[in-house]
Amino acid sequence: MTDFIYKSAIELAGLIRTGKATSVDVVHAHLAQIKKHNPSLQAVIIDQEKEALKIASELDSDGKRGDFKGPLHGVPMTIKEQFWLKGTKSTLNSNRMKNWVAEEDAEIVRRLKEAGAVILGKTNVAKELMDYQVQGDIYPEGKNPYDLERTPGGSSGGSAAALASGMVPIELGGDFGGSVRIPSNYCGLYGLKPTENSVPGHGNVPRPKNAKGFVFHMAQAGPMARTVEDMELVWNIIQGPDTTDGTIPRIDYADAGRKSLSDYQVGWVNSWPGFPTSEQTQKLVLDFVEQLKSHGSTVDGSAPPDDLHSRSLSLYVRLFPQLIAQEVPKIIKPFMKMSLQRGLLNGVDRYKRELSQGFKGTMINYSETMGIRAEITRDWELFFQRYNILVCPMSFGPPFKRCKMGTPIHIDGREIVYSDYVWPYVGCFNASGHPGMNIPLGLNDDGLPVGIQIVGPYWSEPDMIQFAKLVSSFTAGFVSPSGYQA
Repeated sequence: MTDFIYKSAIELAGLIRTGKATSVDVVHAHLAQIKKHNPSLQAVIIDQEKEALKIASELDSDGKRGDFKGPLHGVPMTIKEQFWLKGTKSTLNSNRMKNWVAEEDAEIVRRLKEAGAVILGKTNVAKELMDYQVQGDIYPEGKNPYDLERTPGGSSGGSAAALASGMVPIELGGDFGGSVRIPSNYCGLYGLKPTENSVPGHGNVPRPKNAKGFVFHMAQAGPMARTVEDMELVWNIIQGPDTTDGTIPRIDYADAGRKSLSDYQVGWVNSWPGFPTSEQTQKLVLDFVEQLKSHGSTVDGSAPPDDLHSRSLSLYVRLFPQLIAQEVPKIIKPFMKMSLQRGLLNGVDRYKRELSQGFKGTMINYSETMGIRAEITRDWELFFQRYNILVCPMSFGPPFKRCKMGTPIHIDGREIVYSDYVWPYVGCFNASGHPGMNIPLGLNDDGLPVGIQIVGPYWSEPDMIQFAKLVSSFTAGFVSPSGYQA
C-alpha cells in the first residue's frame, strides 16, 4: 500500500483504471499516512474515513463493470475546511461559526465528486481565513512539514501541509489574499488562483444565519498539487459556468499556441516600490529570469507604470472591509477595525485612510470602490498587452517561524512588519482579479521551499500552465520533505 504515497493523482487514476490498484487500497494507504503524520502537522482536522472507504468500495464495483465516473475515479483528496461538504462543519476555525454544518456540497466539491474524487476529510485553516499562519479558536495550530517551527502558510496551510507530507495527491484551496499561492510557496507546491469569477462560488464559505445576500470579490477557489499536470486537471474540473450563478461567464480557453519558451514575452520584477524582498528572493527571481533568457524568452525588467502596484494594494485595503463586514451591525465595525489593526494589520500605517473608508458601509462607497477597481483591472490588462507572463516574488522570503499574529518578523538582520512579509506580493492580484500561480523551484540552503509567482492577463490559465510545464525542464519542482516517504 505504501507504494501509492507521493504518486500523482493522474498516476493513481491510471493504476485504478487499469486494474493495477483498487481505490480502497489507495484510500487505505493515504489514510494510514494521515494517521502517521497528522498528529505532528495538524493538517487534516475533519475525518471522513468511514464515508471515504464506503465510496471507494462503490467506485471499485463500478470500475469492475467498466463504469468509470471521470478522470479522478477512485483518487483520494482533501478539501479546505471552508468549503461546504454535506453533513460536515465549516467553522473557519472561529467560535463565531463553530456550529455551522453544510446542508449540501459546494458546487466545486460536487464537480470533484462527479469526476470520481474520494474526499478523505477537510484541512486546517487560519481563523476567519485571515492569516498567513494556521491558528484559530477550534483546531490545533498547523505546522510546516519542512520545519515544524515554521508556518505552512495561510489560510490554506493545512491543505499545503497535507500535500507536502504525502497525505493526499491533490487539494482544493481558496485564495482571498494569497491563501492558495502562499501555502503552496511555503510548502513547495504548485498552486493556482484562477481569474476571478471563473470558478463557481456557491458553497465556498459558510454564510451566517439570516444573511440576506453576500457579495464576493477578490476570493477565488483554486487547485493545489505536487505536479503541474495534477493542478491543471483539477482546474479543468472546477472551472466554468454554474447554471445557478450568472456571474460565471462561459470562457473559450483557446490554446495560446506557445509551444516553447522562446514564444513568451516575459516581464519581471524582483521587488515592488516600497516593498523590497530579501537578497535570497531577489537572486531567485534573477536566476529564474536568466534561465528564461537562455531558453529564448524575451524578458523585460520594466515595472508596471503609474504606481499600479501601490494603487492595487490601496484598492485591496478599501474593498476588504466592505466584504468581511457584510451583515455586521454598525456598532460592531469599529471593534473589527481595531482587531485588524492590532493583529493582521499591526504596523501597517500607509493604508489607514483606505481601511477607514472601507468600513463605511454605504452604497455610494461601494460603487466608488468598484469604479476604482475597474480602472485598476484595465490598467493591468494594458500592461499585459506587452507581456504574456509577469514573473514576480511570492513573499519577502521563505516560510517564517510561527509567532503571534501581528508580531514583526526578523530576517536578514531586519525587522519586517508582519503583513508586509507576504501581503504586498499577492494581495495586489486579488484586488485586480488576475490569475496567479506559484511555481516551486526546490529547496534553499536551509532545506526550505522556495518558488516564484507568475501572473497573466484575464483568462490566461492555459498559457500560464503551459509556461509552468516548459520551465519544469530547469526547475526542481516539488521536493518532498524528509521523513514523510512511506
